[in-house]
Amino acid sequence: MLLKFMLITIFGYNSIVTADLSGVVSGNRMAAVPLGWSLGEGELDIEGVCSEPGMTCQNCSLAVTCISLPVGWLKVPLQHCLDGETCNAHLKTCSKENVPECDAVTSKYRHTCEQIGIFPDAFDCRKFHLCSPPEDVPYGRPADHRVALCPRHYGYNPMTAQCSVPLRDGQCSKRPVPTCTKVGQAAALEDSPNHYYVCLSKHGQLYPQIFICPHGWYFWDNFCRPEPERKNNEKTSTTEKTAAIEATTKSESAKSDFFSTEKARTYPPDTFLADKFDLTNYVSIDDVEPHDDSSFSFENGDFW
Repeated sequence: MLLKFMLITIFGYNSIVTADLSGVVSGNRMAAVPLGWSLGEGELDIEGVCSEPGMTCQNCSLAVTCISLPVGWLKVPLQHCLDGETCNAHLKTCSKENVPECDAVTSKYRHTCEQIGIFPDAFDCRKFHLCSPPEDVPYGRPADHRVALCPRHYGYNPMTAQCSVPLRDGQCSKRPVPTCTKVGQAAALEDSPNHYYVCLSKHGQLYPQIFICPHGWYFWDNFCRPEPERKNNEKTSTTEKTAAIEATTKSESAKSDFFSTEKARTYPPDTFLADKFDLTNYVSIDDVEPHDDSSFSFENGDFW
């Protein structure tokens, strides 16, 4: 009996630990598992990798299994993916079918700050880019560029500029921008009509560059426009048609007034008017006595 006890003590220790761990993995004794060294290679999930029991991805190269515990989740390594494969939580295995964020082209992509604003990543649905004006430098210098990553299990929503898109299995299902097939290819982003991409040639490779329309406008038909694109099945209402006709009439009237030879209009003093030639400027009417311009009219002949 004493000899048997010594043999178990010397040679059977590892097998006992392995048996305990296999029991954990099979789920037979999860409630009775002590915390500490008896978990073997498993560890408590403090990073938020696990959201449900079963296989998931720690990162692009490591597959783990998640086991529910009274105190949280036990995360046990399953497999390190081989060369040419990445962890695919959608397929529950290491696979040559890469998810977007684990694709080789994703790691090579670099967003360029061509504008000031917040932009989604073209390949990784979890990333976004902040392009801010450079501090204490003159205009014309490159913008400051920072890259941010959404919390686990959430993707970036360019419409709201928030990490509010729940991700299935914690991984992206598609790229924010479709694959470029030719230089000059352009379209609005599916998830945000205010953003659009243009396919450019960089270092001999096709890469998309993401832009944003100013003033909250919408990109369609290769231009940024103030109104959203109408679908073919959307009909213009009578009210909208009437408003469009009135706007056209006012526009024609304004043109007629601008080129009219009639007596010039007078305005109340101390008012501000839009500049007729530069719409980013305005004209100030000072508090002066109004004068009659009829003596210089083209119609009375005195001008000539």
